[in-house]
Amino acid sequence: MARHLVVDKTQTIDSRDELIYLLCEAASVEHSLMCQYLFCGFSLKVNVSEGVTDEQMNQICNWERFILMVARQEMEHLGLVCNLLSAIGAAPYFSHPTFPYPTSLYRHSMSLDRFSAQTLKKFICFERPRGVDPRHAFCFEPDLQIKGLIDVVAPSPLPYETVGELYEALRRGFENVAKRNSNLFIGPLSTQVTGDELLTNFVRKGATGGGYDIFMAPVTNLESALKVIDLIIHQGEATKVDPKCEEFELSHFRVFQRIYCDLLKIRDAHPQFEPARAVVSNPVLYPDAGRPGQTKITDPNSRAVLDLLDGAYGLMLLLLLRFFSHVDENKALFEEVRAAAFFPFMTMVIRPLTEVLTSLPAYEHGGPERAGPSFEVYPNVSLVPHTRSAWRVLYERFEELADDAKQISQRTQMPERVAYIAESLELIRRRLASVLHPLGIPL
Repeated sequence: MARHLVVDKTQTIDSRDELIYLLCEAASVEHSLMCQYLFCGFSLKVNVSEGVTDEQMNQICNWERFILMVARQEMEHLGLVCNLLSAIGAAPYFSHPTFPYPTSLYRHSMSLDRFSAQTLKKFICFERPRGVDPRHAFCFEPDLQIKGLIDVVAPSPLPYETVGELYEALRRGFENVAKRNSNLFIGPLSTQVTGDELLTNFVRKGATGGGYDIFMAPVTNLESALKVIDLIIHQGEATKVDPKCEEFELSHFRVFQRIYCDLLKIRDAHPQFEPARAVVSNPVLYPDAGRPGQTKITDPNSRAVLDLLDGAYGLMLLLLLRFFSHVDENKALFEEVRAAAFFPFMTMVIRPLTEVLTSLPAYEHGGPERAGPSFEVYPNVSLVPHTRSAWRVLYERFEELADDAKQISQRTQMPERVAYIAESLELIRRRLASVLHPLGIPL
């Protein structure tokens, strides 16, 4: 099996199976990084009533903008990896382990943590470019949580220590396997998702991607595969080493490095400055027995919103699976569903629910601690292969979510914003019905 063949940096990837295994590892890494960056960004305070000045609030908003830009590009990377998988005849991969869990990324763990200097250090280490001394990227400080995690969850057996190193291994693997196998690229182009279909492939000044900082490209041969890998490496890594943060560019490494430097400068003048809400780490509804680092949310309203968000996140992953493995949907259906559900669902449901959660108490007994998203992946997030039944299942999920959101919005002391989210879900459900009903899909 490929898992046992790719065990150290000296070995060569020389089979389709090994490429698929390493691509699935890359998809899991990108998905996990995206979740951590979103969690960090949404933990930031949102107005001056939370104990910050107007000037500090402007800085916080700027940090959030750049952190979410990086998170969107991790979404792009996840999509590009799924295109690479489809191109060589494999299925898209949208799973990741439950947070927190150990990783090969230089002694840090994949963990959902609020914005802080320590969290930024971890992100800088994750995105460390080739040629940057680990000591200049905070990779010399082992995660205090990781030892306990390794006792219950084994880290990946793959030996990479940075994201760039993982993609360099993939680049060499594609070159080697393509030499050995002239039929490497066998997947139908129709199953891939491009920026032309998502309407994101246009250049924006000051951005490293297209619309929403996302630039999706198809993979049809070795040249296009390497181009995609190089794009991912370029967006993550800096072109120059700048430990003093005197220059700025939009690579992920440099974004986090700059935010860290900005935070230290403000703290020098204002030692009590706290830009983030007291969001707990790795919030969950039901902790895994024996897994350290998780935080059980006990406040009833917070649990209700977290449960709703978990369901919405699972539905979003089902939508992504369908988008990246659509078989016999016609182009009109694909475009209509994109407009009716895909982007509106992310911006009108997923994001606002996450923002509401970070404003709610984590514990029933009160206290300053806030709740947050868990980004759990449930076992039932799997592909339904047949078009009619697939969209019936997806539509039912929208119905259930809309009904649940309406009931939750009527709970005592529930924030008013949840009612608007419930209305948005109902509008998305109705528009989706208007698309599916003329196609004869039973609703």
